[in-house]
Amino acid sequence: MNVMTWTQTPIARDQAGAEPAVGPLDRLTLRERRALATRLTYRLVAHVLRPANAEAVERQVAFVRSESLVPVSDVDPERYDTVTRDCAVDMLVHAGPREAGGSLVRRLLGEESPSVPADAGTAPAGLDVDDAERALLEQWRDGGVLGHFIVTDLVDEHAVLHNLEDDLEYRVYTGRSEIRSIALVPGLPLSGRVLPVGAAWIFADTPSVFSPSTIVDVVRGVVGLLASTPCPAYRNPRTLARARELVADHHRAFCDLFGDVLVEGTATHVMDAFMRFKDRIGSPAEEFALLPALRDERWLPDDAADPDDAGFALVHHPVKGLRLLDWYGQLREVHTAPLEPWKPQRLAQVLDDPDVPSWVLALLAERHPDHLDALYRAASGRPGLAWERDGAALLRDREPASGRDEPGLVMASSIMGRVLPPEWPQPDGL
Repeated sequence: MNVMTWTQTPIARDQAGAEPAVGPLDRLTLRERRALATRLTYRLVAHVLRPANAEAVERQVAFVRSESLVPVSDVDPERYDTVTRDCAVDMLVHAGPREAGGSLVRRLLGEESPSVPADAGTAPAGLDVDDAERALLEQWRDGGVLGHFIVTDLVDEHAVLHNLEDDLEYRVYTGRSEIRSIALVPGLPLSGRVLPVGAAWIFADTPSVFSPSTIVDVVRGVVGLLASTPCPAYRNPRTLARARELVADHHRAFCDLFGDVLVEGTATHVMDAFMRFKDRIGSPAEEFALLPALRDERWLPDDAADPDDAGFALVHHPVKGLRLLDWYGQLREVHTAPLEPWKPQRLAQVLDDPDVPSWVLALLAERHPDHLDALYRAASGRPGLAWERDGAALLRDREPASGRDEPGLVMASSIMGRVLPPEWPQPDGL
């Protein structure tokens, strides 16, 4: 049976203890590897900035500006233009257009992304890499680490950076940065992307440097980031292990309390269920929080019914954790018999919506299997689709991250205690 079920989602776990492969980089010294990596970063950026790619870069710049939370009036115009363009180029190289995959790095490695248009700005044609460069690109496949750091030390030719997001330290050399690593001052906050070069790291570009006096604002921003997407914190094995343990405990408590993985009803009923669940598990005195995980998982598109009539659900996934699902009642109706003409149309909209988790669709399919083949054939435009055979692949394709064993807990405020001296004020709400 190949179909993905919501409780049997294929999970990708790290392979521990694997011996590193012997390859072209092993013949180079660390200094030679760093030099090669730095040259490669310049070549990648130059490829994105070639004249034929100008329109794609401008589209990405427009996307970056549309996503920015900083009012343009608060920033020097010239500085704003430089920062947004650098960010757009960095995304095309390492994250893909609109951060949706299909980065230049991945495409150089032969990975195709059908959802990325041909003129998206990451086509690798004309950029050749040798075996050593390809080995570096393999290390950069996932974009390195984009983080917020505090400089903690200077050693020889590199700076030691403590990442506020994952509580790990990085030994970082200059790379493409216009600021030499050894010129960074301990205690200085900065943000940027670093790329692995074996056990060391280089800057992918010049990092954004903040005044030490703004440390409270920087840390507040990191806490907000991790409240919306805890994934960066899970680079730390200790954090990931503890989060998995808590989610498993919470799942058992949820099922014991409600006799099911799901509670459906009005908003009032669902919030009452949440308060009962919260009372049952208590509040762990550590760096996890539940409430931000209750943000809406997005509802059906614009022509849906009045929100006051929508059915809500509180659901606890054994891996992903707790979620409040707005419009769950209408999603359930889409999956139940009889199959009516409007249902595949709505499901097609949902399949195109990245904010609807695949595991929710898997749960609905598991509970309402009557007309899955016909429903998903029409919605996906795949005439030969059979849910039993193809359902798991369909859900993985629409949300590749759904198979990662990343718990749905969000980080709370212990970052403040790790970073700020005791005499500094703790911001409200953290």
